[in-house]
Order: sequence, then structure tokens, then C-alpha cells
Amino acid sequence: MRRIHRTDVKAEIVREPGAKETTHRKLIDTPDGADRFVLTEFDIAPNGSTPPHHHDWEHEIYVLEGEMDLVLPSEGRAERVEPGDAIFIPRDEPHGFVTGPDQSCRFLIVAPCERPPVRNFFLSDDPYEYTQMPEYSSAREGK
Repeated sequence: MRRIHRTDVKAEIVREPGAKETTHRKLIDTPDGADRFVLTEFDIAPNGSTPPHHHDWEHEIYVLEGEMDLVLPSEGRAERVEPGDAIFIPRDEPHGFVTGPDQSCRFLIVAPCERPPVRNFFLSDDPYEYTQMPEYSSAREGK
């Protein structure tokens, strides 16, 4: 068994092509002994995004706080998601996330550990952007 608090995991900048103002924390990963699924927390700051992309595996999303738009390029639309929403993204379905100037969003993603050949297809040639340093605390306050 492994138990960890989210603030004990360092937030890392998402450096995929076209990502903006987005960090992630690998809460449960293969070095922890996970051999089927990994659990990652994403945090998108105002005016942030993960660009439209697709990959060879499915994943599930659960929105914890804030709101954002889930972009579905193949359907030519975006959907607002908010706390409590659970979303299933099938393999190979193009998707991305975007926040506006007054929005931010924190959400969890569950994805398989063993992925078919790891291939992400990013539909952007822009470099990633991040203007804030991620907060990190090696120990929770009061503990």
C-alpha cells in the first residue's frame, strides 16, 4: 500500500508542444509499483491549455475544481466541464483542454501503464509555455 498527499509530489511543467500554463503531478506511477494504471493530477492556470492531441490509449478524467473547456476537434466543438464531471476519452479521439482568463482547473487523469507503442500526436508545432513556477512543499503544513 502507498499513501501520499498531493502536496508531497512535485508539480512538473507540461512540456508537450503547444501546452500553456499547465502542470502535472504523478500521484501514482510505475516506480510506486503500479502495473496497470497511473494517476496524474493536472492543473491548468488561467489562459492555459493542453493542445489538441490523440494517442493510442484511452483515459478517464475527473474534474476536482475550477472549470475548463474540453476541445473535441473531430466534432468541431468544445464542452465546458466543471467539478464532479467524469469524462471518458476513447483511444485515438482528438482532445485538448483550454482555460480562459478567469478560469483555472484541477483534474485527475487515469491512464494505462502499459501503453501500445507510446505515440502521442500533438496537433501543434508551438513550443510549450509556462510563466509561473509550480508550488511544491516537501511536507504538509502542520504535519
